[in-house]
Amino acid sequence: MSSDRLLRVSAAMADADLDALFVSNPKNVLYLTDFHTTMPGEVQPFGDPEGLVVIANGEAHLLCDGRYIAGARQLEDVTAHLITSPSNPGVFGEAIKGIIGDGKRTVGYEANALLYSDAASLMENLSGYVWKPAQSIFARLRVIKSQDEVDLIREAQAITGRCFDHIAGWIRPGMSERDVAVEIETYMRQNSEGNSFAPIVAFGQTGCHPHYTPSPTRKLEKGQMVLLDFGAIHHGYCGDMTRMLVMGKANDRQKEVYDLVLQAQLKCLDGVKPGATCHSLDALCRDYFESKGCADRFQHGTGHGVGLAIHEDPRIKKGFKETVEPGMVFSVEPGLYYEDWGGVRIEDLVAVTDDGYENITTTSKTLLEVSP
Repeated sequence: MSSDRLLRVSAAMADADLDALFVSNPKNVLYLTDFHTTMPGEVQPFGDPEGLVVIANGEAHLLCDGRYIAGARQLEDVTAHLITSPSNPGVFGEAIKGIIGDGKRTVGYEANALLYSDAASLMENLSGYVWKPAQSIFARLRVIKSQDEVDLIREAQAITGRCFDHIAGWIRPGMSERDVAVEIETYMRQNSEGNSFAPIVAFGQTGCHPHYTPSPTRKLEKGQMVLLDFGAIHHGYCGDMTRMLVMGKANDRQKEVYDLVLQAQLKCLDGVKPGATCHSLDALCRDYFESKGCADRFQHGTGHGVGLAIHEDPRIKKGFKETVEPGMVFSVEPGLYYEDWGGVRIEDLVAVTDDGYENITTTSKTLLEVSP
């Protein structure tokens, strides 16, 4: 996949009048070269980086130290360069200059994926170049997935679904939220490349927190609703799914709130097609909740893009006017949250097609009642 992507990046560079592009975001390095870093986050400090890329003259140059150079030399369509470790902006400056050459050059860089001190020192060392923020290049390319990428996300979501089935057959009263989170993490490590984010496990009232850290002491009780939000990683691509279950029989309020969320999600799904806007899709959920008198309990956006990162463009949120296009993959995850009771969220991943969408989440959305 990397050679095709290199051509697309090079074309985008030409449109932006760039002679070269310095790529530091680990996800973009992976997207372009298939080089995996192990550090979390989207910034690699120059003092101890894992792998950064310079694109010039239609070629990708990967800069890494001795920990990774052997593997880097095995990558296709990539020229690997050994750098010293620990490194610094001066070392990277010399390496970049050696690749790009002398003279006036316009070099794009990812302003949102560099430490300020590293960027300032690098630009001071290479003051003869014109430096131009260019993070939008990868943002645009990554938001439209190829069929290969959609297939990888689909498999990540399938693994996620199988994990939910496993948890539904395993969970029992007396377990802690952390017990369940650890079981999810273990399953993912055994059946995928790991967890796309730290699993959210909430019993009963703690479900009122859209993002929540599972407690080691909160124990599952009969009659409680359980919120499970987690995802697998498959060949670098993320899954993301939220499902609910009840330990025992669901009561009337649990069924009522669950159905409200489900109907809001179905209304939003019906609107997913090219030409819709992120704002209009969010409004389908929000307006439905408004008609039912519970819009104030919907505390987040309706969805977000998913790919190499668990949260990326597009953002299905109020005020975001971006138009939905074929190849986009994003979550649809409305929820209702009550501090004195708990919460319900239902989340699927969809891939936008030429005339609508494909729901790549196949796990049932029937409220599951688990026998204690």
